[in-house]
Amino acid sequence: MKKAIFLGACLLLGAGAMIAQEAVLKEAERAMKKGEDYSAVLQIVTPAMSDPNTANDVLTYYIPGKAGYNQFDKLYAKDQLGQLDDAGRLTKAQALLGGYNYLMKALPLDTVVDAKGKVKTKYSKDIVNTIGGHYNDLYATGIDFWNAKDYQGAYDIWQAYVSLPNNPTFVKALNVTPPDSTLAEIMYNQALAAWQMDNMPLALDAFINAKNHGYQKKNLYDYAIAVASSAGNTDAVTMLAKEAQQLYGDEDPNYIGYIINNCISEKRYKDAVDMIDTAIAANPDNAQYYVIKGILFETDEVDGDPEPQYAKAVELDSHNAQALYNLGRMYYNRALTIYNDAPAENEAFNKVFNEEFKPEMLKAVDLFGRATAIDENNTDALKLLEQAYYMLNDDANLKATQARLGN
Repeated sequence: MKKAIFLGACLLLGAGAMIAQEAVLKEAERAMKKGEDYSAVLQIVTPAMSDPNTANDVLTYYIPGKAGYNQFDKLYAKDQLGQLDDAGRLTKAQALLGGYNYLMKALPLDTVVDAKGKVKTKYSKDIVNTIGGHYNDLYATGIDFWNAKDYQGAYDIWQAYVSLPNNPTFVKALNVTPPDSTLAEIMYNQALAAWQMDNMPLALDAFINAKNHGYQKKNLYDYAIAVASSAGNTDAVTMLAKEAQQLYGDEDPNYIGYIINNCISEKRYKDAVDMIDTAIAANPDNAQYYVIKGILFETDEVDGDPEPQYAKAVELDSHNAQALYNLGRMYYNRALTIYNDAPAENEAFNKVFNEEFKPEMLKAVDLFGRATAIDENNTDALKLLEQAYYMLNDDANLKATQARLGN
């Protein structure tokens, strides 16, 4: 008898919990129909989302979803009349994204079994029409999130924009499916949003999605390579660089540099040399190609004199800071060798210093000076310049260079 009484008490408690959560849903539904804000309706209904009795009830998500869209419509109308500030636009955006997410969660839960056992839906048509009718609002609302620096919100709502056309449930409700070019633009924006969040893998995926949908502007490749490099994804860097080289190699020699770096990392040195020689043959006036070849010759595994390559690069482009710096290193290293090999006896040392060392080191100083005038952040060049002035006994320029280094 006691066990029966206990079981009956449990059943009563369960029924009481169910009744309580149903009351929560009714309260939330009344608030939604009265036009209360999305956040207020969500606060009311939230307990029902974690209760086993209502966690899988379509109304638990349909109600806040509709509240989100209702508030968006109100704020959208105000925005069209110029009555909404930036904070209001963010609230509008949050209402739309929240409404979308909850309606999408409600949709698969919308099943009603009639007396004959047939499965029907009660809210699905309204859900599909509501989401489809606001489809074009998703893009503009992403801009509201972006302007508020809510990059996660921007990414998520643009994800809704690019994914809905691929969902067969919404084909008719969307009326018009945007072309791939439009979707590619949005995916590109998603990548920028993910980059702002420092989520490099997510940004890289979005850049590649945009590229695969036809967005092949140069900035995509530049940004995607930077993101892939930050993520340590060398395979993606090489893949992107190879594509970019085909499209934009004539105007930007850096792409072939990435490809050659990959060849070097894989110890395919002959491939690297062949590649840069082919590039030079096709575009012999590209100074950066000679810089790359010079750097390649400086590796232990590749035979060749780097100095003529750097000299040719400077000849072709006297404002190429990398070429100036690297050619300067050639003179600096030669001058340093002369200095170290000079005889110890004063008169003989001074002769070597003035006739051999000094002319070479002054050439290096000139090149370092020109390089740092173009690229002020080249601390490597400044440090060598500091050492050069020290060895030349040029105290005035030594102190000036040390000041530039912050010493």
